[in-house]
Amino acid sequence: MNKHCSNCGTELQAQLPKCTSCGEIQDSFHYKSRIAAATLALFAGIFGGHRFYLGQWRGVFYLLFFWTYIPWLVGLVEAVVFLCTSQKSWNQKYNQGISAGSEKGTVVVVFACIFPAVAILGILAAIAIPAYQDYTTRAKLVESHVSAIAVKQAVESYAAEYQDWPLDAAELELNTQSKGDLVDLIEVDKGVVYITPAAAIGVSGYIIYVPSNSESGITWSCKESTVEAKFLPQECR
Repeated sequence: MNKHCSNCGTELQAQLPKCTSCGEIQDSFHYKSRIAAATLALFAGIFGGHRFYLGQWRGVFYLLFFWTYIPWLVGLVEAVVFLCTSQKSWNQKYNQGISAGSEKGTVVVVFACIFPAVAILGILAAIAIPAYQDYTTRAKLVESHVSAIAVKQAVESYAAEYQDWPLDAAELELNTQSKGDLVDLIEVDKGVVYITPAAAIGVSGYIIYVPSNSESGITWSCKESTVEAKFLPQECR
């Protein structure tokens, strides 16, 4: 169905945004702003607001998957893409080549992008850095568990020979002084093995291995360890 130009009355095809005779932009044409689209992508991108603004049905997918936060990340990327697109290219793609002049506000939107990005990086750093520090601490404590192996074997051999637990490390004839940079001391008290991690690791307490007799032989438990639980392997918690 045709229409008539609102200025000169020339008959036009319904989809034409501008009069071919006088050049008047028709009232039925809705200009799609690049800055508005970028702002919507930034603040409402998780719900596909910018896609609905541009008249694109795929905004529905943003609504369907908004709970995954993936549309939010996509929206951030698309906001940057919109801002980096030239005004001419934007108008060709979304406004049928019609220009409403050069849009201002890019700097404002860029700063609006930067602040959330900085906040997100701060949140991720607040989560990731402590997690990494805990991981490195657990890795350093591995040497304490490895150092205990020889002592536990000596305790088992003593118990098998004398049918009793050794009173201290001297009875095992083991050198229980510093076993490296990550272990300060290994002690034995009535068969129980106490390992003191090096102060440089940044933990306090002992890793404690308690022996007990069972039908299958001597078993060990480290659940009585006094080192903070998050730094211990699962079997010691």
